Amino acid sequence: MTSLTQFLEPVFKTEIEKAQYEVIENEVIKASNLNGLTVSGSLFSLTTFTGVTFESCVFFATRLENCIFIDCKFIDCKFEFSHITNCNFNSVSFENCTWDFSTIKSNDFNHAKMCLKTHTLQQKGLNKLTNCLLPDLDMGWEEALHQEENKVSMEVPEKTQWGTSLLNFLKAA
Repeated sequence: MTSLTQFLEPVFKTEIEKAQYEVIENEVIKASNLNGLTVSGSLFSLTTFTGVTFESCVFFATRLENCIFIDCKFIDCKFEFSHITNCNFNSVSFENCTWDFSTIKSNDFNHAKMCLKTHTLQQKGLNKLTNCLLPDLDMGWEEALHQEENKVSMEVPEKTQWGTSLLNFLKAA
């Protein structure tokens, strides 16, 4: 398994806001297949991912903020102590992902496909869903039409440095 790790100061000795992240900011990552990648202690901000497949990847203590994901896939990924906020997910699929002590908050999901664990977690985070394919809950056609008629909107009106090693790895993949 490939590992790109930026070690954080031990969590028990410092507040998480003071921890140092490797920062990837204002970048574009296109058409990559990332398999078995571990990303630890990184901040992705204002970054666009297009056509990227994350398979069996682990995001540990990672923050994704104000990013755009277009036509990406998260397959068998683990999110541990990670936070995803204010991101835009367009035509993205989440398949068999796990979320341990992680949050998905204030994001837009457009034409996204979600596994049950992802769908359950995103419901807690004041996210906006538009035309999303949610997990099959053994629902019949009549019941699905009835739910569509009664649908409720879920919309809710430090110093950094460039993370060159992680960025170069992602672009080279």
